[in-house]
Amino acid sequence: MQHTQPPHLAIGLACLLVLGALVGAQDSTTTIRAGLLIDATGATRRNARIFIEGGTITRIDGLRGAVTYDLSNLVVMPGWIDTHVHLASHFDGDEKIHRSETKESQGQAMLYAVANAYQTLMGGFTTVQSLGSPVDTDLRRWIARGDLPGPRVLTSIRPVTAETGDVTAIRQFVQELATDGADVVKVVASASIRDGGERTMNDSQIQAACGEATSLGLRTAVQAYDTEVLRTAILAGCTSIENASQYDDEVLELAAEHGTYLSPKIALVYQNYFDNRDRFLGIGNYTSVAFARMEEARRAGIDTFIRMLANPSVRVVLGTDAIAGAHGRNVEELIARVEDGRQDEMAAILSATSVAAESLGLGDTVGTIAVGFGADLVAVGGNPLDNIEHVRNVRFVMKGGQVYRNNVRPVAPSAPARRRR
Repeated sequence: MQHTQPPHLAIGLACLLVLGALVGAQDSTTTIRAGLLIDATGATRRNARIFIEGGTITRIDGLRGAVTYDLSNLVVMPGWIDTHVHLASHFDGDEKIHRSETKESQGQAMLYAVANAYQTLMGGFTTVQSLGSPVDTDLRRWIARGDLPGPRVLTSIRPVTAETGDVTAIRQFVQELATDGADVVKVVASASIRDGGERTMNDSQIQAACGEATSLGLRTAVQAYDTEVLRTAILAGCTSIENASQYDDEVLELAAEHGTYLSPKIALVYQNYFDNRDRFLGIGNYTSVAFARMEEARRAGIDTFIRMLANPSVRVVLGTDAIAGAHGRNVEELIARVEDGRQDEMAAILSATSVAAESLGLGDTVGTIAVGFGADLVAVGGNPLDNIEHVRNVRFVMKGGQVYRNNVRPVAPSAPARRRR
């Protein structure tokens, strides 16, 4: 039986459309006062004033003067970037994870994705890479046009898997992805950790996928667990390794040498499964054995992450694998990396800003607060360099010069002075 769309989603969409129209009207020049500015170059600056025109940062100074938004009690950073989410993932009307056999219209699927995108933006994330669903392409376009509020979306559309076929078939499939507008090619070289994480693609298939993508100017994100799969993907020039919970020191050195980005998951994706266990258990490969494997992977992932940080040449980016139940809570992965993974607070912030932008090929446009960069900003109450948990306290979100969340009122213009008689 086809279930009806939950009414709160339809209402939510209407609200989002109104919000999208409201935030579009901005003054030609917007100025922001930051109490503390973390610019994602590794530097900080107090009482900075940021000038924005046409969605681009045009000037930064420390002078006094009138501003549009006074965030002098907040810490301002570049909008955060999550390099691995699943915006289409959702719970159905029965509160269970969506099943492929459940009938659902394209409109219903899009409503869920819109809600997830909105929650992610309100959580401070202005750019995400969704790996991925065909729904992402329309969502990407509507957000880019300003018709809907949401983070900038990059998508893989659909994955390359062992079932895609031989080398020739894989190369053709990647070409079709490029034609369809994919930003990145997702390569599923290992099975889900719930199924044991065993290798699913041979060397030639992985090399064909990453090689063809590179020749077409596309990046690749490889789901891999086995050491030999990791090694093959790195040597094949694949852009990033996703999900792996165990790297030996040789593989870490190899990744550093080849400039491969590593996107480990140590907290959010696992905790989300455990918190919503009843919504997953008994569906597909969500079994008791699978949950035990995920618990083991989480413990191994933390230990591996600590070793990963010991090599300063390894490029670590923030990727949460956010699915149903996790959207909007992406910062929890960042917090866990500091508190459990012993990452330095500044390094953690860089992994979610400038380093993440670089990994997505956006390093010269977003992810840093500097003249000429897009005005993607997030402001929080409290200094996350002192306590990373302050990233939970999002008070202000701007993307492309438009304000989407503001818990600090705009500065009112001064009333004209009265003339004395």
